[in-house]
Amino acid sequence: MAEQVPRGSATYVEFARLYGLAAQLQPNRAGRWNGELRASNGLGHFDHLTGTIEVNRTLLRDGLPGVPGSDPRLRARALATVLQRATQAEMALDAADEPNAVRDDRSLGLNDGITSVRTAEDFSAFVQLAGHPQVAFDPSQRTGTAAAANDLINQASGLRVDRVELIDQLGQQPVSMQFDQLADAVVQNRLHDVVRADDQPAVRRELVGAMLHPAWERLAGRSSEAGKQVAEEIGRALNSKVDEIRREASRPGPDVATGGAERAPGAERAPGGAASSDTQVGSGGEEKYRSDAGEPTVVGDAPAARFLTGMASAHGATGRTPSLGDGSRSQATIGGAGQQARGPHGPERR
Repeated sequence: MAEQVPRGSATYVEFARLYGLAAQLQPNRAGRWNGELRASNGLGHFDHLTGTIEVNRTLLRDGLPGVPGSDPRLRARALATVLQRATQAEMALDAADEPNAVRDDRSLGLNDGITSVRTAEDFSAFVQLAGHPQVAFDPSQRTGTAAAANDLINQASGLRVDRVELIDQLGQQPVSMQFDQLADAVVQNRLHDVVRADDQPAVRRELVGAMLHPAWERLAGRSSEAGKQVAEEIGRALNSKVDEIRREASRPGPDVATGGAERAPGAERAPGGAASSDTQVGSGGEEKYRSDAGEPTVVGDAPAARFLTGMASAHGATGRTPSLGDGSRSQATIGGAGQQARGPHGPERR
């Protein structure tokens, strides 16, 4: 059972100090940590519902560098944990009125992996700020979500949006929009010559569907090998979807999202297909259940935000279906493919 860490204790003070330094590295500074810190026997998590942070008690007791008696062997893991929790808590959760938002546990699974990737990328800068530049990142704790997200970022990266830029863009997006950000990178790197700028939201929605693998909901407690296998399966689905879009772009007339058939007014296809099962597997191998009443579901050890459960998963209409024409680029696409305008919360969507 998790126990609350007293705010005046040396452990809490040191964690809060490190959290503040880690938050400085985050682009959005959403500030979703409620200030409550709990110690548990498990892996710990950031609770998207309450804003509470839970950390393994051994890391808190023996790993935090400012706590008397801290263990140098655990220091790297403890610092990485603080950075990862801060990365999660400083990202916004949802983007209102975004039709390509994925508001379910698959987004929380992807986000768990993306924050792990960002933790590895930012670790050197963080330990410099924390006054422990000699500490090296330990990759041995990588989870299935981290491996899957890392491979998916590599798949989406390219000449127009490289890996470093994509990781930066993902960090600027709300949790519910990170699948869409990956899809945008695929469009810019692999489909910029056949997709007009005003068709990109609908095409991204098709690509998001190819990434909505059901295993995202349980990868947090799985091995990196399991994550790589999921990423390979997603890669095959993405390649197939990209090829399909290119084939349809070369055909005059029919709409790519309907597979060549005319679409009835207002009709939209839901990418990703079937809804997820009510039975889920947690990180410890136990089954977790989602009730029809909208009870919080579980990603690894982390309870999902209640408002995410049961909501639309990039199924909404974009207001325009793709009409890719004869494969030539419009001037708008040429001007917008290489870079994106940046708003206060990162790249603006077109």
